[in-house]
Amino acid sequence: MEQQHWLQKVEANTGGVPDISCDSLLLTRRIMQYTREGIVIMDARGRVLEVNPAFCQHCELDASTLLGRHLTHVSKGLHNGRYYRRIWKRLQYQEQWEGEVEQINRHGEVATHWLMLRLIRDEAGLISHIIGIVDNISRLRQSEERLSFLAHHDSLTGTANREFLISWFNRISMALATDEQLALLFIDLDRFKPINDGFGHGVGDRVLKALAGRLQKMTGDNEIVARIGGDEFVLVWRDIDEESQLFERAGRLVEALEAPVRVDHHELSVGASVGISLYPLHGLEIETLLRYADTAMYEAKSRSRSHISLFDSHSFSRLKQRTRLAQEVREALEQQQLYLEYQPRITLQHQTLPAVEALLRWHHPVLGVVMPNVFLPAARDAGLLGRLAEWVCTEAAAQLVEWRQQGWSGRISLNMSGLEPELEQLRILRLLDRLREQGVSPADFELELRSDFIMRRSESLMRVLTAFRDAGTTIYLDNVGHGRFRFDTLKSLPIDGIKLDRGLLSDSMDEFDRAVIQSLLALARTLGLTTVACGVETQAQLALLRQYGCQQVQGALVASPLPPAQVPSFIPALAE
Repeated sequence: MEQQHWLQKVEANTGGVPDISCDSLLLTRRIMQYTREGIVIMDARGRVLEVNPAFCQHCELDASTLLGRHLTHVSKGLHNGRYYRRIWKRLQYQEQWEGEVEQINRHGEVATHWLMLRLIRDEAGLISHIIGIVDNISRLRQSEERLSFLAHHDSLTGTANREFLISWFNRISMALATDEQLALLFIDLDRFKPINDGFGHGVGDRVLKALAGRLQKMTGDNEIVARIGGDEFVLVWRDIDEESQLFERAGRLVEALEAPVRVDHHELSVGASVGISLYPLHGLEIETLLRYADTAMYEAKSRSRSHISLFDSHSFSRLKQRTRLAQEVREALEQQQLYLEYQPRITLQHQTLPAVEALLRWHHPVLGVVMPNVFLPAARDAGLLGRLAEWVCTEAAAQLVEWRQQGWSGRISLNMSGLEPELEQLRILRLLDRLREQGVSPADFELELRSDFIMRRSESLMRVLTAFRDAGTTIYLDNVGHGRFRFDTLKSLPIDGIKLDRGLLSDSMDEFDRAVIQSLLALARTLGLTTVACGVETQAQLALLRQYGCQQVQGALVASPLPPAQVPSFIPALAE
């Protein structure tokens, strides 16, 4: 009799006479047929009396199979008897219970349901029925897990993000044995930006995902890889007993990143520079270790052979100096400690002085003369590159006004080495306003940019350079022969000339070196570009450049950098 439908029993007890109670029950039964939530009505012992279609769907059983079965035996659950006994105890004391229950569905997957139970008592206060409402929240739970994953991981590569790296490191470092150390590797991809700019962000993203996969293969249990910047990753390794073991493993990592990544029909090689700091030797806080590893990474990037550097006392000294200089660069601007020197550049054919190159210097009150390669990284840390660029333009423009009054008619070439990142910001176009405010024309100036930088051809940089050229400013590609250089890219760059790097003119030049110089000069001549050779120091070098058709030269053979007062009276002269 208990396996009859509950509502059928109610109807039988009323004798089939329609009344308000019967109509309400019939209406309730109809509503149950269409509701999305599964509804089950049980007797006082938890045996099923009535179910709706949604409950059958959740349990993956039909109604005839469910009737008379105990609720805990309805499906293959993941909970033991103790779990259900706790639910029953809660029901007895609080009249209701709700929470998650899990079962294995027909596909072998875990399905999560939200179950609500409520006791129904009769007039005597005894339990007559138990009503359950169930809803499948598997998709909701999956969404929550996905959101949690995205909150702690990089959406592109699937690696940890900076926030999760920090929390993970704090947990793992607290659990280390007293003699155990961690190695934190700061990885900067060396040639990723040209790929991203040259082939598009779609290709760049696929390269990043491939390289992130290689990094994950280089990490073991209880280790982590995180992406903390556009092309910057951090790895944390454990079980590092010896320095030689660490460098051997890091070497394999660099080799893995050097291997080409195939995207469509392209084979793209990136490579990386790696800086390493150690816990607890170099610090206890992860932010400190990140800063030290970043410093070591820049050391590795400056080397021609090894791409791996371990933070040491020398790195620490350089970091301290860089931190101190970052604080003092602002004072240098305010206290007029910066100044410009001017390197003459002459034509070989007529021995005229078409331009002088403005070179930024810092007269430090303690350190003496500090060169740009030392203090520009510090200025970048202090966020002052933009102000420095403006200062250089303003100072050079004011100097040109003074020289014009003295009858000098040459141009000033602004060496933007180290300041190029500012040029990618469209706000740098205000430099043109700085020139005009001083009463000079942008056509009286040249800009020199390193080939490593301009060869990337970023869209924002091209817009800036085009604006300068439209204003009449001449653009030179600097360091040609030393940095990144592509012949097919050269013809599409908005430039007017190239400057051969001083490294091409070594005393030990062989036939190959001469052939490179000759080829570069011939290519520039074909493209109608002005050619300048830097670092010319000997008559032999001068003769070679004349032979191959170089148009202009600068270097010690011409003159060392001059103070502003000597430029108007400088007389160009070269020995034949």
